[in-house]
Amino acid sequence: MLGRIARIVCTAMGWVEIYGQTKVKRVRIGLAGAMNAAAMPVRAGNWDDDQLRVIEAGADARLIVEAGPGTGKTAVACARLAWLINEEGIEPSNAWMISFTRTAVAEIRARLHTYVGEASFAIRIATVDSHAWSIHSGHDPDARLSGSYEENIARVIELLQADQDVADELEQVEHVVIDEAQDLVGQRAELVEALVSRLPQECGVTVFADEAQAIYGFSDDRIGGGRPAAGERCEPLLGRLRQGQSGHFSTLALKQIYRTSSPGLREIFSGLRSNVLDSQNHKDGIHATTAQRIRELADEQGLKWTQMKVADFTSEDLLLFRTRGEVLMASQFCSLPHRLRLSGYGMTLPAWLAICFRDFLAPFLAEREFLDLWTDRIENRVVAQYGPLEAWGRLLRIAGRRDGAVDMRKLRQRLSQSRPPIELALPEFGLQGPIVGTIHASKGREASKVILLLPNGAEFETTEDEIEETRVLFVGATRARTSLLVGESSAFRASTAPSGRIFRTTRNGKSTMIELGRSGDITARGLAGRSEHAQADVRTAQDYLARVADVVTTYRLEADPDLDWRYRIRAGDCDGPCVGVMSRNLTYDLWDILANRNQRSSHRPPGYVNHVRGLGCATIVLGSDDPELGTLNEPWASSGFLLAPRIAAFPPFFFSGRK
Repeated sequence: MLGRIARIVCTAMGWVEIYGQTKVKRVRIGLAGAMNAAAMPVRAGNWDDDQLRVIEAGADARLIVEAGPGTGKTAVACARLAWLINEEGIEPSNAWMISFTRTAVAEIRARLHTYVGEASFAIRIATVDSHAWSIHSGHDPDARLSGSYEENIARVIELLQADQDVADELEQVEHVVIDEAQDLVGQRAELVEALVSRLPQECGVTVFADEAQAIYGFSDDRIGGGRPAAGERCEPLLGRLRQGQSGHFSTLALKQIYRTSSPGLREIFSGLRSNVLDSQNHKDGIHATTAQRIRELADEQGLKWTQMKVADFTSEDLLLFRTRGEVLMASQFCSLPHRLRLSGYGMTLPAWLAICFRDFLAPFLAEREFLDLWTDRIENRVVAQYGPLEAWGRLLRIAGRRDGAVDMRKLRQRLSQSRPPIELALPEFGLQGPIVGTIHASKGREASKVILLLPNGAEFETTEDEIEETRVLFVGATRARTSLLVGESSAFRASTAPSGRIFRTTRNGKSTMIELGRSGDITARGLAGRSEHAQADVRTAQDYLARVADVVTTYRLEADPDLDWRYRIRAGDCDGPCVGVMSRNLTYDLWDILANRNQRSSHRPPGYVNHVRGLGCATIVLGSDDPELGTLNEPWASSGFLLAPRIAAFPPFFFSGRK
């Protein structure tokens, strides 16, 4: 730490030279950053001693910070970066933050903004995959998103290990913060290990982890059997870093729990966590013992999910199931607005985008034009999460011009990406209401009240599988801030098609429940394609979707022989408008499911399917150079904005015998 400041000299460029007793430190802060630092200095936080040791460690320190749930990990990670920028002189653009999820990225950037102002936008905050793609696309002219995940990651590792241009870029990095490191396994662990090994020696690294929450070795589709494939090096990142090949890492720990004051929850956060981490407890029966302990410490137990109603919960509550099939089953029989937090159902764009811009063809959008569109099409018609001024501000942040207008071409390009900007993307799939999700998909999130549905009759192939499943229970129980309610679920096992779609044959064997709404099930062509729809029919469908954009809707699927037996999505019953056509993805999966049941040669998919649930609508955006535009009716072929039913369903399919 520097001695008392003797003299401060500010230049017009915003550089500050601070002269201390032994050295000179040159800190780059913008005006907004300086004002924010003065308004909310890191030291003003009510930090405990353990937190301060992490926050104020030297810029070149390499730390592994053991941080259990509720100990303020995210706040400390943000304060650490703010301290390094404001007090240690690190250039914001030379600081990296690697997180596990895009939702965490958004939260981290928002917190950092309170500490360092506009400098937060210069910090490279992204997921592991986003950092990898940045390196790949920036240093490999042949980089393509079409390659497999394994191929792309392998290429980035190769660049990190051998490419001199990458090494030169990394020479500029002054500090890297890695969040949720316990979840980095397999290729992601190898990638981050290669990155850390290539950083300059004076570059510090702060790694936050909780091994009691290491659950990503398993899938959220089924209990057990989710371990890496044979031959894959599955050693997690923490083990690699502790071996010392990437420099010596010291270990610090955050111990004080701040998330909750509930005695039962505090015991789960602390005492149960110790039991889960203690290797002496890693034996047969640990899963049942942990589940029973959670029941004893919960505020209420004995709930049955089949008797629960979403109407009994608020929009702030979180209902957690173990498997995706259970979530879809619960959603299928819920007629009230709710949200899903589920793998395969990622961030969606709000309906107001397509409602406003479906026929907007001008290259630029002025504020007055947008406010008029909002008044005419959204106000008092569609429930939006924010008002027109905030909506306009978000558009400007994504595609604003210097003259204060929005560049529509740039907006379309940004929104058409597979991972749209967090400024507009909705974090959950569905409507405002209670969140129903899996433990895996809800990791890193929290709620005041959590309803945890514990699986009955879980079976495990190995003790290692049982230990990992025990950690899943721990993660679920520690999502609660105020109260934890525990119920029981059957944890039924669903099968999985090669595409990842799940299905389950009913007990009587007469029908098969099949997942609908996966990415790719509904495309722009299926909504407005000239081969699928007449222009007038598309207009009728889009008008209908605008009316039901924020309500739960029921659809019926009807196989169309003229479209190679693809399913038309019809609103309500047989007389409702056709709002779209399901892609061939579903048709192909139906034949795979029949083959799985050894019925492909004797049965065929049904001609219609009832009870297909829609959770309002979302926006699909196509970039101006997307080849699919050429297949669409106007004006959607020119605007690139379409409304899509937000289908998330698990309806029964009755397969007919061949005649």
